[in-house]
Amino acid sequence: MPPLTKRHPRPHGEPDIAANRYHDTALDAEVVSIVVGGCVVSDDPRVVITTTLGSCVAACLFDPVAGIGGMNHFLLPDSGDDRLSASARYGSAAMEQLINRLLAATGRRDRLRAKVFGGARVNSLHSSIGERNVEFVMNYLAHEGIPTMSWDVGGAAARAVRFYPTTGRSQRRLIGEEPLHHIARTEARFMERLRTTSIDGDIELF
Repeated sequence: MPPLTKRHPRPHGEPDIAANRYHDTALDAEVVSIVVGGCVVSDDPRVVITTTLGSCVAACLFDPVAGIGGMNHFLLPDSGDDRLSASARYGSAAMEQLINRLLAATGRRDRLRAKVFGGARVNSLHSSIGERNVEFVMNYLAHEGIPTMSWDVGGAAARAVRFYPTTGRSQRRLIGEEPLHHIARTEARFMERLRTTSIDGDIELF
């Protein structure tokens, strides 16, 4: 009888947010795919976190000593003249959620490292959203004192990203024209939901 495989629990029992888990035989890994509004943290070396990004940004944070990391996926709302209050609150909520879940597991902010992806110009109706997402997340990480080790941002192509949370390894693939239209439509629908959602009190992104 083969030995039982040890399962690594999700840190402190925190659930995945806006994510789908499945086994990928080609990668021989448990893939956790997140969408806009998503957040996943894992200390399981068999887990790969993936997402697809257009104007959205994914922040990948990891602690290389503790062997734990996570990814979020967020989109700033188009807040018109009230750019700093509404947009910053949604972005801050997404970043705080990821950071706090990692700190709950390690208690070591000083060891956190970041990688950033996304922020492409893919939606003609909101052409500056990608730039604003990138500007926000880079400024946020700098303000929090979290070093950004690498980034792949901007441009006009959507991205597929893989992140290995226990090591910080990342992979990026540019996406063709047809999936790009689907991503742009998805982001436009999500932005419409953000514009009609109250941001008083606690914020839920998904």
